[in-house]
This record gives sequence, structure tokens and C-alpha cells, in this order.
Amino acid sequence: MLSDELAWLRWVLIPNLGLKRSHQLLNLIDSPQALFLTPDRWPLPESVRATIREMNLLGEQHPVHRRALEQLSWRDQHDSHHLLFPDHPDMPTSLSELYDAPLVLWVKGERSVLNQTQVGLVGSRHASPNALRHARTLSQHLSAAGLVVTSGGAKGIDTACHTAVVSRHGATVAVLGCGIDVIYPKNNRQLFEDIARDGCLVSEYPLGTTPRPGHFPRRNRLISALSTVVGVIEASPKSGSLITAMHALEQGRDVFAMPGDIGNPNSAGCHQLIQEGASLLCSADDILKHLDWRNSSAPSSSSRLTLEDLTPVQHSILETLSSDQHPLDMLAYHLQVPAHQLLEPVLELELRGLIEQQPGGYTLCDIA
Repeated sequence: MLSDELAWLRWVLIPNLGLKRSHQLLNLIDSPQALFLTPDRWPLPESVRATIREMNLLGEQHPVHRRALEQLSWRDQHDSHHLLFPDHPDMPTSLSELYDAPLVLWVKGERSVLNQTQVGLVGSRHASPNALRHARTLSQHLSAAGLVVTSGGAKGIDTACHTAVVSRHGATVAVLGCGIDVIYPKNNRQLFEDIARDGCLVSEYPLGTTPRPGHFPRRNRLISALSTVVGVIEASPKSGSLITAMHALEQGRDVFAMPGDIGNPNSAGCHQLIQEGASLLCSADDILKHLDWRNSSAPSSSSRLTLEDLTPVQHSILETLSSDQHPLDMLAYHLQVPAHQLLEPVLELELRGLIEQQPGGYTLCDIA
């Protein structure tokens, strides 16, 4: 008799069965083995029934069975290779609750991060330099606060987010639209290795599956389902990022959108989301406050900046706040710099517990 693992793998590898029909069958079938024991009992297309009969006749000689064994062999090759089935304790509950939940997840890396609090960050593959900079800063600050940053492994905003997190040895999750052994885009080979060091790569597609246009909208529903909050950084109205946002709303997730230049068509999708009720995303602090994250997970003392680590601008901020509290515009006035140039150093000081924002402006914290 087939093991559960082998039965699930054979199931997902059967051509033309599909996820929608699979979930219809799951309402009728008690175990994956039953699909193969009595194929004529279930509402299946004749082509699928014929494939199952061939599998039962040929056994280990059937191509689908051999492919299933290859997936198990991959899992056993390395401690960082994992296969998660519906009843696996590490299968995220948020994915299991989807009406079209994946039957198998291929995971490479630290699978435990899948059940940690995640923030999904997505955006354009052809992002502007400013958007890429904002994506890196946002990702680093969220990671420094102890959150997992989840994205899609694509070029542009996705790559910027993942790269920023791994540069600080934080945890990030890349949900792929191809087999986990297929590098796409090819330039991200080293990045994917780095992601798997402290975070993980995830796919619902079997090994060897090449990227196809239809895979990425389906991939996006997993990004949003894994995430507590989804942030969109520069996206056109018809982009995959907005598909992720729509999935997030359907799944009851909160959506944030970062505004941009009104002359940039890649910002139009974010502006549309804001008009439709998405929360404004200007910095990591917007998400951290929304999650009440400081109350639930304050930065550890080991992550605090010492005074020697501060930039000249941050020293000036602390010196200015030592005499009185100030809102951002007054800090900019006193320091004679544009307010937008203070966003990053101010947020860094907040995340490290050196200053905090009160109703009347920023004030010093007790850093003794």
C-alpha cells in the first residue's frame, strides 16, 4: 500500500487533475490512497481515470510514480529540503484554510519561519530607483523589528526586499512561481541560496516546473495568505501586485500602499488602492503601529545602537531632542535638512529604542 506521502505526490503529479477538482474530491475521499484504490468510484474525467489505471498496472515503472519518487529523494538529500503535506505540523494554518489550498509545499531552508509573523511586500518588476530604495529601507526596518518579510522572488521590488533582509541576516520567505529547483530569474541564484540560510524558498509546484505566466497569479495568493499584512510598493493598475492585494482583501488581510509620483504610471496602482481604502504606507512604523508590534516584540538590547554607531545626522537628532520634543517638520527646520531625508534616520532611532513618537512629536527614550 502507498504511504500518505507518496500518494499525495502521485496525486499532484497526475496530468489534468487540477487543484479545483482535487478539492472537490477531498470532500468525498478520506485519504489520498483511496484515489488510487478505487478510481472508478470518483467523479473524474476519463483521461484521469485512464492515467490512474495505468499507474496501478505499471506500478513503479509508471512515469508519474517515478517523478513522485524523485520528489521524495530530493527531500531526503539535505536537511534544508522539506515537503509539507496537508497534515504536516509545519503546514501553515493560513494556507490550509484556503479554498484552493496547496496539497504539497516544497520548502528549502528554515521551514519554521512559515509560522512566524510575516509582512508581504510586493511591487513592480520595473521599479524606479526611489521605489527600490524605499523597498530596501522598509524591509530592513521590518526585519530589524523581528518580522519575516515575504515576497515573490521576482526582479525589481521583490529582489530589493529579499536582498535587504539577507544583508542583515534576517528571515525572508520567497514564494516561487516555478519548481523550487528552478532559478528564476537566473540572476537570483546567489540570492536564493542566501534566503534559504535564515529564511526559506517555497513553491506549490513540483521540482522541474518551469515558470509560466499563469503560475504567478496563483503564487500571489500564497504570499498574501502567509502574511498578516500586505504592503504594495509601486505597482501599475493591472500588475500582479494588485492581484496580491486583491487576494489579501479576500483573505481578510490588511493592505498598505506606498504613494509615489503621480506622473509615474507604475504608481497608479498604489494610488488606486489608497483611493479604495488601503492604508497609507510611508515607513515601517505604519505597519509596526498597526500590528502593535512594539508592545508584543520590543527590540532586544543586542539590536540597539550604541552612541558610537550613530550617523552625524542621528547625533544631531538626539541633541535637538535633548532639550524638547519636536515633530518631524520642526526637526527638519532645526537641522536645516529636508524632512524626507530624516525619515530613515528617525525610524532607525525608533526601532533601536532611542527615541519614540508622542502626540506632540518625537522625544528621547531612556537608553541607560
